[in-house]
Amino acid sequence: MVAVARTKTKPGYSVRGATQDDLRPIMGIYNWAVNQTFATIDSEPLDAEEAQHWWEMHGKRSKLLVATDDTGVIGWARLLPWKQRGFDVVECLVYVDPVHHGRGIGAALLKELTADARGLGYRTIVATVATDNRAGLALFTKQGFGVVGTIRNAAHKFDRWMDITLVQKELEG
Repeated sequence: MVAVARTKTKPGYSVRGATQDDLRPIMGIYNWAVNQTFATIDSEPLDAEEAQHWWEMHGKRSKLLVATDDTGVIGWARLLPWKQRGFDVVECLVYVDPVHHGRGIGAALLKELTADARGLGYRTIVATVATDNRAGLALFTKQGFGVVGTIRNAAHKFDRWMDITLVQKELEG
């Protein structure tokens, strides 16, 4: 029997595990968000060396997924330990190419990450979302995440201070 990589097909796109070849388009989507939106508190895009280090940070309890269509990578999501000292909490990130917003890609990626987090034995999944990122907050709340707090004036970007909202979903029970 031949092993087949897990792929979930959605209308016009699919979700799969990322490969090294996906790093450049992943960083393209991320760096666009850095330069154009409040979706991330980062204010400087990642260069090639930083992107490679980011890629290499994957471990046994991490996951990186991409959504692809016939044009290539159109979104990505990452699951990584929230803290390094034995917590059963994982953090997730979800980014979608702005050309493809509104197609359910973020929701598909987040559902897959949530299933992966359960499979990896995590008890809780969290995300930090810029409070001004209404679409991002809506994505997480529609997937059952609840707001657990706000960090005021957490980052300075585009000549103003930003608040960060912490959202959480319990994976057991």
